[in-house]
Amino acid sequence: MEPARTPTVLIMPTGFGAAGGPRQAPGCDDHRPGPTSYVRYVVGVLGRHDQVAALLPDGLALRGDPVVQFHFFHLRDIPWLAGRGYNIFSVLVPARHTAADGTVTDGLYQAVLWENLADSIVTGREQLGHPKLFARLPAPRESGGTTHLRASWDDFTFAEIEVDTGTTAGPEVLDDLATVTGAGIISHKYIPRTGSWETADADYLTLSPMPTASALRDPQPPPTATVGAGRVTFHVPTWQDMPTQFHIVATLAALEQVEPRGAVVLRGTTYLDFLDQRVLS
Repeated sequence: MEPARTPTVLIMPTGFGAAGGPRQAPGCDDHRPGPTSYVRYVVGVLGRHDQVAALLPDGLALRGDPVVQFHFFHLRDIPWLAGRGYNIFSVLVPARHTAADGTVTDGLYQAVLWENLADSIVTGREQLGHPKLFARLPAPRESGGTTHLRASWDDFTFAEIEVDTGTTAGPEVLDDLATVTGAGIISHKYIPRTGSWETADADYLTLSPMPTASALRDPQPPPTATVGAGRVTFHVPTWQDMPTQFHIVATLAALEQVEPRGAVVLRGTTYLDFLDQRVLS
C-alpha cells in the first residue's frame, strides 16, 4: 500500500524538526508502513444510569443502556515504533453527540485510557486529545483458561481484569461491536492556557473515526473472535498510592456493576494512525 501524503505535524521540542510518530513517518529509508497486530480484550458491565452519565462531558448523552466497556489492547509490530509495541487499558461509554445543526454522531466516549509508553501518550494527548495517562500494563497472562490483565501505578495495582473466553464467536458479535462503536471514539480535548489557568487553549470534543481511513484503504482480514465471561475489579487508592490519579480510580471503583455483559477477545491486524481525526462541532 502506498503511504498517504500527510501534513507536517510538529510536536515539542520543535527546534529539532518534525518528529516521527503514529501520524508521521520518521523519514528513514528502512521505515516500512503496514498494519499493527493486536489482541483486544473487551469486557462489558451494566451500570447505574446516574453514575455512568456523570462520566460524560457537556455535549454528550448516554446512548442505550448505561453500559461501561473496559478495553485492554496488546499491540505489537507497530511501524512507527520500528516493530515495538505497547499496551492500552481504556474505559468507554456508548454516547451520542448532537451538533448545533442537528447532526447526530454516535460513538464510544473515551473517559480515560492508560498506556505504558510515554511516546504514544504524549502524541495522543497533544494531537488527538485522547485522555491518556501512564500505567504499568504487563502483557496478558494466561493460566487455566483464564487471561489475567493488570494495571498499576508505581507499586499500587489499581485494576485487575479476568477474561474467560473459549467459544468461537459468530459474525453477529463483530456486527454488534461495530454498532456499539458507531462512528468511532469520542474524546474531550482540554488544554489550559499558560498563565491564565482557568482559561482553555483547547476545549472541544474530538472524533477518532473507526475504522480509520488507512484501514479502509488497506482492508485487513476480519479478526478472529471468541466470547465468554469477564470480570473487572478496581482497588481504591489513597492519595499517597496514586497522587495524581487517585480521584479517577476512586470514581471508577465506585461505579456499581449491576450485571455483567460478557467478554470478547479479538485477534487481528489494523491501522490506528487516526490521520482522519476531526473536531466534533
